[in-house]
Amino acid sequence: MPELIFNFKNYPIVFVGSGISKRYLKNFPKWDGLLEEYWDKITDNSNDFYNYLNKLKKEYQDNYTDETNLNHKIYTEAASYIEEKFNDLFNEGVITLDGLTAKIVFSERISPFKYSLCQKFSSLELRDDIDEEEFKSFKSFLKKAKMIVTTNYDPFIESLLIEQSVTPKIYVGNDGFFDDTVGWSELYKIHGDVNNPHSIIITKQDYDFYDEKSILISAKILSNMIKNPIMFMGYSLSDRNVRKLLSDFSSQLPSEDDRVSAERIILIEYKKNEQTVLKKHVTDQQLKISYTSIETDNYKAIYDDILLVDEGLSPYEVLRYQRAIKNLIINEGEKGNLDTLLVTPADLDQLEEAVKQGRNLVVALGDKKYVSTYIDENHYINDYILDKNEISNKTAIKYLLDVNSTTRVPFSRLIQSCNFNKIELKSKEVKKLNNRIMRHGNLDNIIRAVNLDKVNSQKKFSSIDEIKNEKFNKFKELTIAIKNIKNIEINELTQYVKNVAIPLFNDVNTDENVKTELRKLFLCFDLLLNGDVSQITYNKK
Repeated sequence: MPELIFNFKNYPIVFVGSGISKRYLKNFPKWDGLLEEYWDKITDNSNDFYNYLNKLKKEYQDNYTDETNLNHKIYTEAASYIEEKFNDLFNEGVITLDGLTAKIVFSERISPFKYSLCQKFSSLELRDDIDEEEFKSFKSFLKKAKMIVTTNYDPFIESLLIEQSVTPKIYVGNDGFFDDTVGWSELYKIHGDVNNPHSIIITKQDYDFYDEKSILISAKILSNMIKNPIMFMGYSLSDRNVRKLLSDFSSQLPSEDDRVSAERIILIEYKKNEQTVLKKHVTDQQLKISYTSIETDNYKAIYDDILLVDEGLSPYEVLRYQRAIKNLIINEGEKGNLDTLLVTPADLDQLEEAVKQGRNLVVALGDKKYVSTYIDENHYINDYILDKNEISNKTAIKYLLDVNSTTRVPFSRLIQSCNFNKIELKSKEVKKLNNRIMRHGNLDNIIRAVNLDKVNSQKKFSSIDEIKNEKFNKFKELTIAIKNIKNIEINELTQYVKNVAIPLFNDVNTDENVKTELRKLFLCFDLLLNGDVSQITYNKK
């Protein structure tokens, strides 16, 4: 067996640059070539492009000490100029783009230049001279990446993953960097994506905004660097994007031996026709960071080495298990069975000791809203009326038992969906629920008890609009709606309850008398939809 190149024990976080797309895709442009292509769209003289770049270079060269930052400044300024001219020509009707109209540009504030870039990079075609064996290893290699971060706009990476039945979670721009994401099988397209022209980073203004937020990327990656190495592929060390990220890493990494840092960060650079893997540790004094430099044209050797990393499951399989565990917790939580899945706090001490001993364990993770056993009135009402289903039946029954039996809250659907033999209530708890059913379980009884003046008690209203047209105060409007609830068309009533009554109930400034009528409305609405409630028969075991 050949000597390992990296000897990784954990799946890497992989940064993928344009060099990878250029290696495998036909006619994939470099940055200056892309700008020159679009320059030709805005002028008849292609020579003017380099004249313009030379002009920018003369203007800015005294302000930059290194070629990398100077070229970045020149290209982003050129992109800004090209975008302005290209968009002007589109607005004048000189340039046309399939699927884009002046109305769309105006209403959605789309840059025709960026829209055109999205069209260009949406079309993928593999090169004719591709090394089939290397490409096969590359596809498998992508599945081994814990996370992938790319500055490419094209859908090349995700298309290869999907082709292998792997569906990564995709974040575009700054999406995901504020979130507590899973951290497995995720694809971050930090310079934009062809499906969203607004996300494309190419002009000076785009990069200025991106640079302000780039520290988020570094923080996200650093949080995963404790165990997982970082690999840069398709970039050169002179690439400004790489140097910016390395600089951010350097400012946040803890002080450690240079060799340890070098083993964390791997930069793979293309060296034409080099079939050996040239590996060395490098310390960049300017960036104040150490990394491992790899120079080769034998990318298959790189991919195959990473394919030897095995944490037991692939990153995508970990993501699938995470989803499956979540679904398990949700499903069992809705049945009130979480106590059969989760350990008690007293067991946690034993679990910690078992982890230290290396014993095999089964772990269940769940959203706290399914584990929590305490809810308040607003939580209960909103969850019930808006059909959120975030509260388990068992927890909802506990709420009904805790609240005063004179308080009106909806409960018909809940009672009818419960298996009380499984919930195993005490006799006194069943008695309390039956007391509530006797008081509030019959719609006709509630309607008959509505107290209205003689005129309005005898008048029939058949719609919410009809009631509102009378300009009653809110309390009376609700009372009349309850009195006539059987006359109102169900869709109109549902809209009123969910879009008017619920926000009013949630408003802390709503008068308490109005809230009392709102509770009664919610109760009647539930009884109308789900029927009157029968007494619970309790079979004591």
